[in-house]
Amino acid sequence: MAGCKITTGIDPAACGDRFSAAGVSRLDVYFFNKEDITAFTAGANPKEISALVLASTTQGFKVTFNKETSMGAHEGTFDSNGNYYTETFEGKILDESSATNKAIEDMVDIDLVIIFRSKSGKYYIYGQSSGVKLTGDAFSTGATTGDERGATLTFTGIENARPDEFFDTDIATTKATLDTYLVPAP
Repeated sequence: MAGCKITTGIDPAACGDRFSAAGVSRLDVYFFNKEDITAFTAGANPKEISALVLASTTQGFKVTFNKETSMGAHEGTFDSNGNYYTETFEGKILDESSATNKAIEDMVDIDLVIIFRSKSGKYYIYGQSSGVKLTGDAFSTGATTGDERGATLTFTGIENARPDEFFDTDIATTKATLDTYLVPAP
């Protein structure tokens, strides 16, 4: 935007933050139907959300992905057509049950919001304004012992800003808050 100026610098991370583990905590991935979230409550800091307001009788769903196979990524594009971020969440599910297959099929063409915890401890919100959609479902049995097997699900969306973080006091409270949106609670 013309006339905008940089107003703050970026401090280098403390040494302990430079080498945090990559990936997503497989037990901390929450899915919501976008239409069920009526509001996001702003947190204490910019780009921070501390609560969701869900429509009555709605809930979030926890999805457990295979260990060490999930990742979140967001990439900004800035050009004459505008500024936007492509958000991508990907993970592998090993469960081949008919219930899981039906749940995956039910996600097709639905606007979702995904809140996940990175292994660095931050909970990111993907699809906050426009939703993310299931854009890939690739299943493999593997060919030999030790091969990866299961369904790799890819969710993609376009937002106008970097994703906000979900944070309520500390990591334990944040997780507890998110778990209250699940029915039944895990």
